[in-house]
Amino acid sequence: MTTGQHPDEESVRLAQLVAGELGTDFVPRKKRSVRKLMAEFGRPVVVAGKERYEYHTDPDVKSMFFHPGLAAIRIKRLQSGGNDAMVYVSGLMPGDSFLDCTMGLASDSTVASFVTGPSGRVTACEADPMVTYIVGHGLATYSDSPEEVLDAMRRIDVQNIRASDFLHNCDAKSYDIVYLDPMFEETIEEAAAFAPLRSAGVHDLPDERLFRDAVRVARRRVVLKAHFRSELFDRYGFTRIERPNTKFHYGFIEI
Repeated sequence: MTTGQHPDEESVRLAQLVAGELGTDFVPRKKRSVRKLMAEFGRPVVVAGKERYEYHTDPDVKSMFFHPGLAAIRIKRLQSGGNDAMVYVSGLMPGDSFLDCTMGLASDSTVASFVTGPSGRVTACEADPMVTYIVGHGLATYSDSPEEVLDAMRRIDVQNIRASDFLHNCDAKSYDIVYLDPMFEETIEEAAAFAPLRSAGVHDLPDERLFRDAVRVARRRVVLKAHFRSELFDRYGFTRIERPNTKFHYGFIEI
């Protein structure tokens, strides 16, 4: 954990506070580049800035940081009467409960939270503790978005746990929708926006226990988003919804 290149006392205090919360070391920047710090200490570096936290895991990949990204655009589209593929396949409605098994930067969770509304419930699982912290902090503090987007972000219940473990401990039929998005099952070279998260997160491939528990926990549907070449759709009995000219398809299991 370190600060930006030109920290003031508040920046240093913030970085030290975050280091304590994460149980990691605070290292004064001393004008060193992130690349040099990574080489010197041989591990990832978190830069605590005034506006955001940046997670550097690979000197040749851009840092990971929280931003609503496509979630705000997708919500605006829904507000104007447009469609959203995830919302459509999930059959999401106000008041629903939605379990996102791969939080990432929480774009899907934010859209789901907007649709399900204040009476709904959205839980997002993320196995990597640093990603959980940075995204969780962003969801709680980010302010440069419309109020309805911020409200949706604030309602998400972030869980630092492997999805398979969370599902295994859930009661039967405890979520209306269980959403699975093993987005790194197959690399798509042009998906540059995912490179920082691909470098940072924990990317377990889904197994039989995960799908078995997902079906047990879902009240209405288990939804899968995966690469169009993925074998998971057929292997676990999903009804596939093909999307022409897209790299990802959706599938669902009706309970």
